[in-house]
Amino acid sequence: MAFGTLVDEQTGIILNPVRKTYDRGLTFRLVPRRTGQGYRVEVKGSLHKFFNGGLHNADQYTAKDLLLTLDQFANEYGFNLLESVINNIEFGVNVELPFPVAKVLENLICYKNQPFAVDSHSPIPYYVCDRQRYAVKMYDKGKQKGLTSNVLRFEIRVRKMRYFDGTGVRLHTLADLMNVANYEPLGVLLVDTFSNILFDDPAIDIKNLNTDQRTIYQQGRNPRYWHTPDDLTPKQAATHRQRLSRNKNRFRALLDQYGSNWQREVAALVRQTWEQLTTVDDHLLTRIDQHKTAWQNLTKPYIRNGFTERGYNEETVLNEGKICHKLTDFTPPDCHELTDSPTPQLSQINPLYSGVPCDIEKPDQPRPVVCPVTGVTIEQPRPGQRFVSSVVLRNNDDLLLTLNRQQRQYAKGSKEDQYNRAAHNVRNRESNERNNLARRLRRVLDTPGLFPPAEGIRLTDEQRAALDYWRGTPYEVRIT
Repeated sequence: MAFGTLVDEQTGIILNPVRKTYDRGLTFRLVPRRTGQGYRVEVKGSLHKFFNGGLHNADQYTAKDLLLTLDQFANEYGFNLLESVINNIEFGVNVELPFPVAKVLENLICYKNQPFAVDSHSPIPYYVCDRQRYAVKMYDKGKQKGLTSNVLRFEIRVRKMRYFDGTGVRLHTLADLMNVANYEPLGVLLVDTFSNILFDDPAIDIKNLNTDQRTIYQQGRNPRYWHTPDDLTPKQAATHRQRLSRNKNRFRALLDQYGSNWQREVAALVRQTWEQLTTVDDHLLTRIDQHKTAWQNLTKPYIRNGFTERGYNEETVLNEGKICHKLTDFTPPDCHELTDSPTPQLSQINPLYSGVPCDIEKPDQPRPVVCPVTGVTIEQPRPGQRFVSSVVLRNNDDLLLTLNRQQRQYAKGSKEDQYNRAAHNVRNRESNERNNLARRLRRVLDTPGLFPPAEGIRLTDEQRAALDYWRGTPYEVRIT
């Protein structure tokens, strides 16, 4: 495979040292090590989709399929599965329901008192509840893939592996995915999470409820009712949560007594589907052990073409980037054609492309700009845009995760979603330093004293350059 990088087509300067290529729904990245010695290989994508040649992940994916997928990783890419660390993971099921999936999605209320958000940017809206270490997601997989059956996709996306602490799940490397002891506790997590979601039930007729029951039901079906206000003292917040816990039990009791109990039916289907997918007989267990032994005998990790980890340096990657191998028939979402031929002979995957604009541009097409905070190139910026936006972050989970790790402030009490919040933090980071400097100086200059305040101010060249941002404006800081 050939790895491309982001290059300024005017000067030839490498704008982003991270190199990428794509294969069957997976994104491979070469990330320079902090020591400056070689690269770290990162892989992102759906193993399920990769198993299907990068086409889809709408069918069932069994433990046997997972074993074959990992064996492809070991033999085609040379990964040492016993040393390839898992940083985050998604696990879930495609459940065929006896009724429309909309019945589940339209009746969502909250999970752990937190409402679900709808990603309106997705062609098929999916519902997600973001937690600190993980997210709970569900959407209509049947509608997404044009299936005639009612297929609900329910999954847990683990962002921080500490989520598994105390659960009995031991996932550290790719080889651990074939540790069958993990399958049962993973299934328990999946079913318990679905069962803990609060749903409305349209089968309930409020005419059958007394006054108190009607109040609890009307309040409980509103997602905002379960929110704990941010302006409460710790004691008030604890009291409020206790009241919500009691009312949640009363609300569930109403569902059990007057509802159709369809949530329990779906939870049972989630459990049954997971058990079917993870069933391991003696023959498969023997194959797993044999494959693990074979993986232990493989050489050190490489990515094809005979390159070992030590052989991947700046020169070899640059030389590889000059050629275009035929990888697969899968086309990544952001792949551009760099040829004038209407029917190119090469695969539609162009491993040279990693954000480089086409040579031919429309006269009115805005030129790409580089975000001064993240270093990411914005190929089609809005007029005056300088920083990455929430739209960019929705298509770059790696960047979003990096920004969330770097910037934790401003999140508490924010009504923005995680994408807008991260974009807001990027804009703030560029301006906070000069704004805070100007604020401190104005405070000093406005403080009366025995001597002129300006005589005690000493600024570095960088600080003076930052203050020049306001020169000639009403906000200019004048130090005389």
